[in-house]
Amino acid sequence: MDVPHNIDALVDRAGGFISRITAKVAKYSAIVLLAAAVVCIGSLLLGIAALSGGIQTVWIVLGIVFAVIAIGGPLVALWRVLSARRHASDILAEVRALATASDGGPEVIEALVVEEDGHSTVVLARQAGMWGGSARRIAGQTSHLAAATSALTAFPFQILVTLIVTSVFGFLAFVFLLALAL
Repeated sequence: MDVPHNIDALVDRAGGFISRITAKVAKYSAIVLLAAAVVCIGSLLLGIAALSGGIQTVWIVLGIVFAVIAIGGPLVALWRVLSARRHASDILAEVRALATASDGGPEVIEALVVEEDGHSTVVLARQAGMWGGSARRIAGQTSHLAAATSALTAFPFQILVTLIVTSVFGFLAFVFLLALAL
C-alpha cells in the first residue's frame, strides 16, 4: 500500500472512533443530566416544603447553587461533545494535516490504532526531529481536535462532580421526606 492510502484508511478509522466515542459520551451526558435534574430539583422543592424561616432561605440559596453545579456539569459536557460532533469533518481534516505534515523535518505520524474489543484506543507514534516552533504551529492548526480532546478528557471529572452533588441531594431528599412525615 502506498502512504496516502494508509493515511486515508487511518483517518477513516479515526473518524469512526470519534463518531463512536462522541455518541457514547453524548448519551451518557444526557442520561446523567436528566437524572441530576430530577433529583436536584425534587430535593430542592422538598427542602423548601420541609424547612421554614431562615434555614429555608439558606437552603434555597445553597440548593440553587449546588443544583446549578450538578446540572451544569453534564449540560456543559453534552454541549462540548455535540460541538465536537458538529466539527467532525474539521477534526478529520486536522488529523489528516497532522498525518501528512512535512516541513522538511522528520515530523510524521507513524501509527493510528483503534481497537474494537470493548476498549477503544488511539495511539499516535510520532517521530520528531527539529521542533523549532512546530508546537505552536501545530496547536494553531488543530483547534477543533484540541477542543474535542479537551471535551472528552474533562467528561469524567464533570460527571464525577455531578454524581457526588446529586448523591448529596438524594440523601437530603430522604431527610426532607422524613421531616415532612414527622
